[in-house]
Amino acid sequence: MSATDWTSEEQAVARTAFELGKHRSITALISTLQEQSSNLDTPESVWKLHDHLSTERYLYEGRAEFDEGNVLFVLADMIKQRLIALDDLQGLDQTKVIKVKAMSMF
Repeated sequence: MSATDWTSEEQAVARTAFELGKHRSITALISTLQEQSSNLDTPESVWKLHDHLSTERYLYEGRAEFDEGNVLFVLADMIKQRLIALDDLQGLDQTKVIKVKAMSMF
């Protein structure tokens, strides 16, 4: 979908949901890191935490920029990860919501 397929209201709804998902992903990551860091007692546990953090950074940076061309895929992924809910997409055209819902199932 191109930028011309989106109303200004839809763009605002999508951007708000996107930012909410990003915020929730960082909040969840911080919580996980705090929990995991309390169990660091071997070099292997440190490397495991490092690997986890590297993976999470890659995922976060992959969704760090709002891109209208890929926003449906990103929103679907955020739903799949339970960072946002379909209710956060109220205001989008039903066709877009249906696409996001379908993509989030895979």
